[in-house]
Amino acid sequence: MNILVKVFERRNSIIAWVNNKPILIVKYGDKLYGMDAVCAHMGCALLTDVNGYVATCPAHLAKYDVRTGELIEKPVVRPEVPCEYMQVKVPLKTYKINVTPEGFLEVEE
Repeated sequence: MNILVKVFERRNSIIAWVNNKPILIVKYGDKLYGMDAVCAHMGCALLTDVNGYVATCPAHLAKYDVRTGELIEKPVVRPEVPCEYMQVKVPLKTYKINVTPEGFLEVEE
């Protein structure tokens, strides 16, 4: 992945594609967190709305803690419906994010 940590000078989160999967990378305080970026509710949205350590699904407003992948607020629309097209479960998978000596982000699987 060729993304410099400097990207967080302008924003607190990005979506990176790692092994054909979207990973949400968030800077919260002085730490970096990685989490699967597909909502476990219906799998219909990338988690791109981030405030602090909370990622909100733009489709149905489910909220996840990026530090743990846990669902912290159920979706407002049909909360009982699971993801229909892929195996996405709560908690969402989290990833350790490192910064290389050259300043690039590295996702540990």
